[in-house]
Amino acid sequence: GRFRPGDRLPSEAVLSQKFGVSRSVVREALSRLKYEGLLKTHQGKGITIVGASGRRSFRLENIHQLDPKELAQLYELRAILDSEAAAMAATRCSKKQLNELKTSLDRMSEAVHSDADGTTPDFEFHKGISEASGNYHLKALIQFLNDKVEQVIHEARTHSRKSPGLPVEVQKEHEAIYRALAAKNPKKARQATLTHLKNAAMRLGLTILEDK
Repeated sequence: GRFRPGDRLPSEAVLSQKFGVSRSVVREALSRLKYEGLLKTHQGKGITIVGASGRRSFRLENIHQLDPKELAQLYELRAILDSEAAAMAATRCSKKQLNELKTSLDRMSEAVHSDADGTTPDFEFHKGISEASGNYHLKALIQFLNDKVEQVIHEARTHSRKSPGLPVEVQKEHEAIYRALAAKNPKKARQATLTHLKNAAMRLGLTILEDK
């Protein structure tokens, strides 16, 4: 918070002395910040602060170090995005995409009945919905988010497998989403997805999207 957008950054030599590191280390740090769009070089004026408005990427780090509140917020973001993607997919999903979703659903069912890990078909199912939304940017953001929480979801499914009857309930939640998509019902697709992800969060001890 000491430097504001538009402020000029001290020289490499000053930063090197201030932090007690070599100028090559400072140069590498500045290079990263420039790449991310947080800094900008002006010829004859040195380096100025751009700030968060210039950031080129959305980042999520240290997922496994998030406290429950932060993890709940991450699940809320996922629920919001996935539910809207499902609503869009209900009206845009092609027959081929619907068949692919059914294949993932069947693979999840097989995993439940054989007490196997169904994380991969689970991800393929949600990935398929994001693709069927027909919105490239929404699909890319959802897949980025899902890649980040994959291990958390894997652990949740592992926990579910140890709870009698729970894997079947999780499977029913996915089936409800699929039925809504097959029926081309955006409202039911959105609600089924919200229900599934709110329950998924609850199984991790998290509460999201509370009704007021």
